[in-house]
Amino acid sequence: MKPLLLIITILWNFSIIGQTAITKSDFLVVGDSIGVSSSTDFTIDYTTTGANSTWDFSDLTENNQLFEIAHDVSTAGFIIGLQFGVGAPNQYKASFYQSFDGLPLAQLGGLLPVNIESINRMVKTENDKVTYPGYSLKVSGQQVGFRSDTIETAYILPLNYGDTYASRGYTNIGFSPIYNAQIIQYRQRESTVDGEGQLLTPFGTYEVIRIHHQIEEQDSIRIDTNPWIKINRTFNEYEWWAKELKRPVLKIETEVTFGNEMPTRITYLNGKSADLNKNTFKVALFPNPTSDQLTIAYNENIKAIHIYSLDGKKVFSQATNSKEITIDISYLEPGMYSLHAMSENGQSFNPIVIK
Repeated sequence: MKPLLLIITILWNFSIIGQTAITKSDFLVVGDSIGVSSSTDFTIDYTTTGANSTWDFSDLTENNQLFEIAHDVSTAGFIIGLQFGVGAPNQYKASFYQSFDGLPLAQLGGLLPVNIESINRMVKTENDKVTYPGYSLKVSGQQVGFRSDTIETAYILPLNYGDTYASRGYTNIGFSPIYNAQIIQYRQRESTVDGEGQLLTPFGTYEVIRIHHQIEEQDSIRIDTNPWIKINRTFNEYEWWAKELKRPVLKIETEVTFGNEMPTRITYLNGKSADLNKNTFKVALFPNPTSDQLTIAYNENIKAIHIYSLDGKKVFSQATNSKEITIDISYLEPGMYSLHAMSENGQSFNPIVIK
């Protein structure tokens, strides 16, 4: 009898762990928008983990909200489309792109005499892995792309409790002919699925697995003929993933400074727009590109219009109850934005260009 009970217990535990396996279907696809809250509760305990864990972060204090959006590569311009679009080599054919702030540009201060207006990271999702094939930057009004010489693998799929993997990425970012400057980014990633159990946040309770990424980054920056500037950084990313939610339910990012690991960012799902079907309609936008006014039209009443910059910040919001509305956007800076329209029955994200 005892051997039978032991077998049943082992099989039951295996089935519980198996339910939290993360697969391709649990990641973003083009058009997905994920409501995210951020917190500055940096005393949070991110070290406790293991099997059958309970992480109670239900008392996190929200200090900001944004949307994480998977942008269609075809909206990033002709050059980016050639590098990462449907005609690119398979390893560089990105599934979507997202805003990214991980390049060491803040450390440059005023050393780089060009205006970098936005940075995006290309993401490629496949059945067995998720990779980062390169970046795009808007530099002094020009959109430029950079393929990674060595493509970093962010996730090996499916992800199960106990999995470990390693990867590295190498990208040479040159600003010529705009300016004689160069950034070399070299990242080494060690990832471990080190926990599984139940996660509590202010917006719900989830069955999750936890992934710990440790990233050693060795960057080199050169301007004109000056000596190379070396910037070595160590990051940690702690992610709690649940099924079918498209991004980590909770993500804690840290950086090691003078031997001390300190949290730098905490983000978690807030369920915004979760009750709406994604991409259920396509609004008409005209003119697009535009510089002053934009008209939005649909065959049923639009309830609200929001505009987001590529880094997910809301820059315009207006309630309405009309099939057609014209809005003034002349105060917005030139660039690419995402227009979020909502009706009673769904929502739609559409790229707009302000010139």
